[in-house]
Amino acid sequence: MPLQTALSRIPQINRIVFLIGLAGIVAGIVGINISHDPSWIKFFDNLHWTVATASAAVLAWLGRRQISGQKRFGAIWWFAAGFAGYALGQLVWDAQVALAYSKFPSPSDFFYLWLGPCLTMGLILEIRNGVRKASQVTVLLDVLSLSVASLTLVLVLYLPMRGDLDLLSMAVLVSYPVSLLIPTCIGLIMIPAMRLRFSSGFFLFLPAVAVTAWSWMHWNLMALNGLAIDGAWFNVSFSIAILLAGLAVSVWQLEHSDAPEWDRACEGFLRMLPIITIILASGAMVVAGSRPGDPDLVEWLTYAGSVLVIMLAIVRQSRLLKERDQLLATQTEALRVGKLLESFIDTVPIRVFWKDRDLNYLGCNSLFAHDAGYTRPSELIGKNDFQMVWKDQAELYRADDYRVINSGNPKISYDEPQTLPDGCKVWVRTSKVPMWSEGNNEVIGVLGIYEDITEHKTAEEDLRVAAATFETQEAILITDSDAKIMRVNPAFQEITGYSKEEVIGQNPRILQSGRHDAAFYQAMWAALRDTGKWSGEVWDKRKNGEIYPKSMTITAVYDDNQQVSNYVAVFTDISQRKQSEQEIHQLAFYDPLTQLPNRRLLMDRLQQAMAVSARSGRHGALLFLDLDHFKIINDTRGHAMGDLLLIEVARRLQTCVREGDSVARLGGDEFVVVLEELSSRQDEAATLTELVAEKIRNKLSQPYALKEYECHTTPSIGISLFHGHLESVDDLLQHADVAMYQAKAAGRNAIRFFDPQMQTALDMRADLEADLRHALEKRQFRLYYQIQVDRLHRPLGAEVLLRWAHPERGLVFPDQFIPLAEETGLIVPIGLWVLETACTQLKAWQRDALTRDLTVAVNVSARQFHQANFVAQVQRVLLESGAPPAQLKLELTESVVLENIEDTIGKMHEIKKLGVSFSMDDFGTGYSSLSQLKRLPLDQIKIDRSFVRDIAFDSNDAAIVHATIAMSQALGLNVIAEGVETEAQREFLDHHGCHAFQGYLFSKPVPLELFEEKLKTSSMG
Repeated sequence: MPLQTALSRIPQINRIVFLIGLAGIVAGIVGINISHDPSWIKFFDNLHWTVATASAAVLAWLGRRQISGQKRFGAIWWFAAGFAGYALGQLVWDAQVALAYSKFPSPSDFFYLWLGPCLTMGLILEIRNGVRKASQVTVLLDVLSLSVASLTLVLVLYLPMRGDLDLLSMAVLVSYPVSLLIPTCIGLIMIPAMRLRFSSGFFLFLPAVAVTAWSWMHWNLMALNGLAIDGAWFNVSFSIAILLAGLAVSVWQLEHSDAPEWDRACEGFLRMLPIITIILASGAMVVAGSRPGDPDLVEWLTYAGSVLVIMLAIVRQSRLLKERDQLLATQTEALRVGKLLESFIDTVPIRVFWKDRDLNYLGCNSLFAHDAGYTRPSELIGKNDFQMVWKDQAELYRADDYRVINSGNPKISYDEPQTLPDGCKVWVRTSKVPMWSEGNNEVIGVLGIYEDITEHKTAEEDLRVAAATFETQEAILITDSDAKIMRVNPAFQEITGYSKEEVIGQNPRILQSGRHDAAFYQAMWAALRDTGKWSGEVWDKRKNGEIYPKSMTITAVYDDNQQVSNYVAVFTDISQRKQSEQEIHQLAFYDPLTQLPNRRLLMDRLQQAMAVSARSGRHGALLFLDLDHFKIINDTRGHAMGDLLLIEVARRLQTCVREGDSVARLGGDEFVVVLEELSSRQDEAATLTELVAEKIRNKLSQPYALKEYECHTTPSIGISLFHGHLESVDDLLQHADVAMYQAKAAGRNAIRFFDPQMQTALDMRADLEADLRHALEKRQFRLYYQIQVDRLHRPLGAEVLLRWAHPERGLVFPDQFIPLAEETGLIVPIGLWVLETACTQLKAWQRDALTRDLTVAVNVSARQFHQANFVAQVQRVLLESGAPPAQLKLELTESVVLENIEDTIGKMHEIKKLGVSFSMDDFGTGYSSLSQLKRLPLDQIKIDRSFVRDIAFDSNDAAIVHATIAMSQALGLNVIAEGVETEAQREFLDHHGCHAFQGYLFSKPVPLELFEEKLKTSSMG
């Protein structure tokens, strides 16, 4: 359907022109068929000729305008010129008919003859543009050979059998068919030579020109033979053919085919063409020989044409053979180049692939095939990305491919991810370009290359990390292989104080502090040479001269030849850490007050001292010191003053020992001295130790000037000798501690050596403590009552005294377990039990007239009295028992009163408000002053038995007792004496104003039943 295709592709104006021409032809045909007048038949005959040729000329020029910007401009221009000349010739013919001009050749013939040469020129230009230069000569030979053979045959068949034509007329007559048969032959040759597809333009043009040539020849043949030609059917075929030729030019387009079958068919036709032309020429000769009446010119032209055809066939064949050789050589070279190209593509260090328009793989190199998981590139052909290991990225890849194919523009050097057969993800840098067809007028696929840039990406990431790392808080210094500084970071400048301009090009030794010797740096460089790395702590110097510690790591960097290219040092200032470590060490091993070693460090040094003793065979000694009455000083003068005293004691201790000996503070007022390397003989070691202990005792016994206060204290020193590891550290400390307590028991300010008897006593004390802890819950305690009487021996009351009825030890007296109870804190619950029992008894005595007025004196220990809830305990016991408060008397010792005197006075006042009275026990044995005594809300003073015992013959004791009685009377206090055992003692006391007594003269402490029985007996006597 060439006509329908042409009509659908041409613009509207072209279509209108074509329809006008077609309408003219139809009008002419209709007019010819309905007219009987020869003149009207001629008119309608000329009408369709004129309209058809004019429309063809207009269509050709419109086609020229449509594609004027393309390369085919030259060919279309010639086509348009030929149709315009032909249309002009038809107008001249119409004028000749009107003027009855009938000569031959006429002026119109010369315009008619423009068409053939112009078409020929245009087609030759197409050959030049569409056929490679090496083949153009061959094509022209084929055109010439076919044209001569065809013309020779046409001349024989269609030239008139008359010889009365002049040469000009014969030339014009021959030119008509020749001028159009030549472009027809050219067109026939162009089809196989250029591998043209069957398109509407060219394949409409070629038969239209052939029909036009045939119509011309038939018209000439009938005209020369005197036959009627007006209104003949071939006139109409001429008009239709010329109009279709003009239409073909308006939609002119040459399309090439790459189909292998068509290529083989075209090549076979061209190879057979010489034989075809010879057959045609031979046929012309046969026809000419069978017609003896033809003019000699025709016969001569026939033979000449046949000979020319044969000669051209020979030349063409020889050229064909030459071209074959060239083709073989070209194919060989192409094969070699192809193999070289294939080898090149296969060996380049990048991946190469190419796809068709449907994005199916046409080929690739081995690297690409390996990435896809295949062994050979041929295994990929025909597959697409969805069938590859990177199917997850297929959409991404295909989108890029379509973008390149549809735009015709390459996409260069972009990064994208790719999955490998092992599942690993890598980064590739890809470039894709369109693949064009041979004429560069159509994209037939896409060619791509890429390289694996995973290492490059990793390196970039490493560089980014390195850049960020370089800005870290750690100082970084980079040198070359000769240790010249190349680069430092801001942290380096901040730590060292040097700017980068000051250190670049310098050696790092400018930072040295001088604290490390040459051997230190030699070991550092040896480690760098052997292992490529060194780490450690270094003391360096800042720009301002300050020496500081730093933690540093130096790493050697190697090039591809394993030669050191750089050194990288990373360090941090550890001054703060060192200071913290020192503080932690100080806190962990030293007493923060005295700066002496603490218990932990003492244990370590004692272990070392014992190890040294074991190696040397010399004895060592451990001195355990405790300050006498330190608690009183600390409480009366305050903790700040007590701390000053401890500091001064520590200083004096350090002046009393040798440099290799150790002084430590265990805590409170306890100190330990370790003496090493004394003597190999125990007696000499003991003598040397005693000399040092005496020196310490004398030194610590000297007055202490603490601010405005002069303080006095003495040490109690316990000593334990050691020799090697015969004893453990804990045992050694325990032995010295036992000896120290023995010194205190000896009256304080004394020196005692440890002996086994001390340990036995200590063990017994431990057993006693274990039993004491269960005595209260086992109801083993008993209260004994010792009567208190007036000068007439009348009962005033009783002091309750605690006894321990041990199931194995028997009756245990207070002096054996009360100190232990004080130390362990058991005195608090025991004292509460005593108070509760005494008050319960007071309540019971209220029912008997004999005991109703008796008072009960209860001793209160210091620890019990200073309990925060002691007042509340007394109040609760009174309420629960119902005892009369006025008959309860609490006895306090001077030590209880002097310990935190303000707290003592406050509690005494609160208890006094309850109606309870107070008596000061053991008065005169402590250090209380009159100023303190008068502040206390006391009711009674009890003279200690130590003064009463020798009162009859010791003037000092007598004076003290007399003074105490006088003072009590002056203060308005009652006075009672304890320990009265003789009548002489009673009389002395009574004579000097003391009228209340307690002692064996009247009764020993006895159980309650015996006490009440004695009361009844004395009342009856």
